Amino acid sequence: MADYRGLGFDPTPGHAGAVAAASERCAAGFADPGPPPREWTGAAADGFGTRLEAVVSELTAVRRAMRAAAEVLDGWATTLLGNQRRAEELDRRALRLRRALAEAADEVDHTGALARFTAADAAAHDAAVTRHDELRRHLDEVLDEARLLERDHRAEARRVAERLRAEEPSTAVADALTGFSAITAELASVLLGPPRPAATAGAAAAFRAGLG
Repeated sequence: MADYRGLGFDPTPGHAGAVAAASERCAAGFADPGPPPREWTGAAADGFGTRLEAVVSELTAVRRAMRAAAEVLDGWATTLLGNQRRAEELDRRALRLRRALAEAADEVDHTGALARFTAADAAAHDAAVTRHDELRRHLDEVLDEARLLERDHRAEARRVAERLRAEEPSTAVADALTGFSAITAELASVLLGPPRPAATAGAAAAFRAGLG
């Protein structure tokens, strides 16, 4: 995780690697259950075959939803990386400005101690104050940009959560698929840090919980 010492906060929380891993697991899908043995006949075999057809149909719906979720996650991973690159650029600017601001503050103190002696010293002090104030203004502008980026980043994360919630299958088979539920740990990382293994309630539900 990036250390935003210039900004003082992380405007674009998330783990692109975890999102990409979740996308891969969604896209990988799973195999359909195989047919019953040919030698198995009778009422039980007929009942199993009927249920198997229903299960395969449900699995097809789940597979479709998982692929759609993979597309959503791929898009979010791209957005996340772009936002984080922007945050890093703003942090570099903020760091430079903070260093310059510290030097300007020292200059203000130094010239202030001399300002009472001559008109030139007073003018130097006024110039130092003006430079300090200008640097402060520039830093505030960078911090405002970072806060705006954070607002947009979180809003997009919530839109992603809504899209994932819309894609989550509601079938009984989907609820039983541990592979589908397992990706919720990665989804929670989008805003709240590393995956949390305790998340098992379903992909969209856990992602929603991860957003707080």
